[in-house]
Order: sequence, then C-alpha cells, then structure tokens
Amino acid sequence: MTSTLKQENVVVASNALQIKVQKDNFLKALTTAVGALSSKSTLPILNNILIETNGPDEILITGTDLELGVKTCCAASVLLKGSITVPARKLYEIIREIPSGDVEVAVGKNNAVNIRTAKSFFKIMGLGAEDFPKLPEIASKQPFELKREDLKQCLALTSFAISRDETRYTLNGLLVLLKNKTLRFVATDGKRLAVIEKKLDVGHDVFVEVIIPVKTVLELLKALSDGDENVTVECGQNQIAFQVARTTFISRLIEGRFPNYDQVVPKEEKTTGKLKREELLSAMRRVSLLTSQENQAVKLDFLKGRLLISSRSPNLGEAKEEISAEVSGEDLTIGFNPTYVMDALKNLETEEVLLSMTDADKPGLIKGEEGYLYVVMPMQLS
Repeated sequence: MTSTLKQENVVVASNALQIKVQKDNFLKALTTAVGALSSKSTLPILNNILIETNGPDEILITGTDLELGVKTCCAASVLLKGSITVPARKLYEIIREIPSGDVEVAVGKNNAVNIRTAKSFFKIMGLGAEDFPKLPEIASKQPFELKREDLKQCLALTSFAISRDETRYTLNGLLVLLKNKTLRFVATDGKRLAVIEKKLDVGHDVFVEVIIPVKTVLELLKALSDGDENVTVECGQNQIAFQVARTTFISRLIEGRFPNYDQVVPKEEKTTGKLKREELLSAMRRVSLLTSQENQAVKLDFLKGRLLISSRSPNLGEAKEEISAEVSGEDLTIGFNPTYVMDALKNLETEEVLLSMTDADKPGLIKGEEGYLYVVMPMQLS
C-alpha cells in the first residue's frame, strides 16, 4: 500500500492510521455510525466520525451527537495502528460513490486523510482523535436479552406513534417498561397510542422503566433490518445501551414521567369489524387520495357483512370503496385520519385485523399481533 500511495506523492504520517478495507463493508459501517450525527451540531468534532484500529484485522467506527453514540466494527487489513476523525458525511459520500473493491485509507501530515482505490484518489482534512468525546460506559446490574425479531417488531409497531412535538418532551420517546417478566413498549402523540407486550424469560426482580428518544429508536430499528443474533440491553441511571451483533448503541434517556396511557384504551366494544389487512390497507390508500388539508378524514361505515370507506373534498371530488367485513354489533359511522390507520396496517404482519368501536366520538381500537393494541382518536366528519 505504501508504494501505491507514493505514486500520488502522499506522505504517510508516522504512527498514523493506515488500512485497507473492502468498500461495501466500509460503507455499511459508515452508514450505521453516521446515523448518530446531528446536522445541527456547532462543534466541528461532532461532524466527524472516529476511525481507530482494533487489532490486525479490524477497525472501529464511532459517531455521536452527545445524546446518541454508535460504535461499530468493520473488517480491515491494518497496516499501521492509529486513529483519526474524518468529516463524516463527506467520507460517506466518497465511499458511497466509488466502485466496489478495496479502499486504501492513510493519514498523512496535518491529519490529511488520503483515500485511494484502483482508479481514484481523494484527500480530505481530518481532526485529531484526542478531542473526540468518549462514549459513556454503562455499569448495569440487570442486563437482559431480546430476540432480534421481537425487538424489531416492537419498534416497528410503536415508533410511528412517537410525538414529534418538542413541547411535549416526554412524548418524544418510547416508553419501555419491564416488570414481572413482561416487556411493554408504549408510544403516543396524543392522537394515537401504540402498545405492545412480550413475555421475557428473565428474573422476577428485573425492573426497567425508561423513555428512549425517538432518534435512538429509529437508528436502532435500521440496525435490526438483517441478522438473527439476540440483542443485549443494559440500563444505567441516565443511559441505555443496545448491543446488536458488532454494533453498540448508547443513548441518553428522556427524563420525566410518561403520561397515564391505560385510561385511553377503550374498555368496551359496541361494534367490531374483522377485515383482511391488505385489503383494508389498499382501500384506505386509494380513498385517502381524495382527502385534503381541509378535509383530512376518511369515513368508515360499518354495516352487516361489509365496510364502506369514503372521502369527500369539495375542491377535489370524492372516493368510495366497499370491502367485505365480519361486522358484529351495531351499525356505526366514524371518521379517522387515514394516515394514522395505515401506519399500523403497514407494519402489522397478520392476515386479518380487528377494528373495535364504542361510538362515533370515542377512540377506535385496532388489534392485530398478539399483545398489540393501537388506539386512534376519531375525526369529525364534515
């Protein structure tokens, strides 16, 4: 590698990082680490990621915004031990655009980072690793494991209901409650509520009650997209850590008390409809095309053996669909924001779903997966 770099008149700094890494592996690790960064950071070092060698055949890549830190491993041939911080998004863009194959990375004078492939050469300016913030270590007395698919499902079925309203701080995260061997995930934005429970094989004395920020939830969900390893969870006083294969997520927790959500879940059912999930989702998508900012609601008419779905906007027009349904109880007409209903239907994997209503002005309830409840506030129909 040294002789190759000299062709570009690159001088490798003494005791500085020098590696050869496969492009696709490098890009995957960079994608994971870059997710921790914030576009609003005013500290230059937080716009960088830390690259450091870890033995003869591995590097560690770390990104942080001081709220969330992500450290991931990447296979590499280490020619010279060292560490450097590199402008994260610029490095990511370069690696993303180069063709597959080996990438050589070496640190030159004044923290210049030289990147070379068979036919390309780039030089970007880095910063020394000494100023990069260290990720906190969590000393947990009660770590526990989750099946990867279980955690993925729980996050997918709740994360979309997390509030993005920054004035409601405690709702900007996901409540995670572990008590009596039952793990519960809860999210709400005041207009809908998602709750899912899973039984865990842990000790009765293991108790966890934390609120995880939405950014951490979404980045963690991305990391769960493939693989089958269990996920190890450790909770500290103000932080939580997730170990997903060779990647560690360490996040600050949201302080405060999550609102009492049990009182929102309907306690009675006067009308229920059992429907094919995909059929309902497709019909809702089509009918929602003729909603508008002024008329956001989709109208649902529960009748014997069928469900009528319709929308009307004076400036756009109207849409109507009819689908089969096993309806029990009284005929009922109710309005919902179609996006809220579709968010749940898209992430559920069951063939059928059950919609339960009490009245036109009371919340509706969607049930699908075992242990899952999704409450949606109704909308007034014009």
